[in-house]
Amino acid sequence: MDFDRKRWDERWAAAPDSVAATPPDVISAHPELLDVIPAAGRALDIACGPGAQALWLAERGLAVTALDVSSVAIDRLTRAGQPHGHRLRADVWDTDEGLPPAFNDLAVILCQRYRSPVLYGQLVSRLRVGGVLILTVLSAVGLEGQPGAFHAPAGELIDAFNRGGVGVLLHDEANGQASIVVRRER
Repeated sequence: MDFDRKRWDERWAAAPDSVAATPPDVISAHPELLDVIPAAGRALDIACGPGAQALWLAERGLAVTALDVSSVAIDRLTRAGQPHGHRLRADVWDTDEGLPPAFNDLAVILCQRYRSPVLYGQLVSRLRVGGVLILTVLSAVGLEGQPGAFHAPAGELIDAFNRGGVGVLLHDEANGQASIVVRRER
C-alpha cells in the first residue's frame, strides 16, 4: 500500500495541476452509451486519479464519491471539485481493503485503467437495479510488446461480467485496453 501511494503521489505531483471534466474513454468512443448512463443518484469513481471522470459524473448531475490511494490526486480533485459542492467528495482509499462498506445502491460505478479482479463481484453487487458499471483496464489484447502484471488476459472482463442479472451493453478489447459497460438487471 505505501509503495503504491508513494508511486502515485509522485506521478500526480509531476502532472499538470489543472483538471478538466472528461468522460471515460469508452464513452467518448461510443457516445450512444450516454443515453443508458444514469444522470441522477449516487456514483463511485474508483482509482480516480486527479478526477477528470469524477468531475464529468458530477456535471451529469450525480452525487459522486471519488476514491484513490494518492493524497496528491485527491487534493487536486478536491480543489477542482469545489464548484460542485456537495455533489463531489474525494477520499483517500486503498482498494486492497476492498470497497468501503457504505457504498451500495449506486447509479454508476466508474473505474478507468485500474484492474483488481478481486473487486469484480463487489462492483455489480453495489449497483442499484438499473445501475451502470463502466470499467476499463489495461489488456494484453492488441498490446505491442509483453503484457505486464496489470494487463488483463483476453476475455477477462466478459468472463467476469457476462452472468445472470447483468446486461452487457458493450465489451471491447483492442490496442492494449479492455472495456466493459454493464447494467444491473436484478
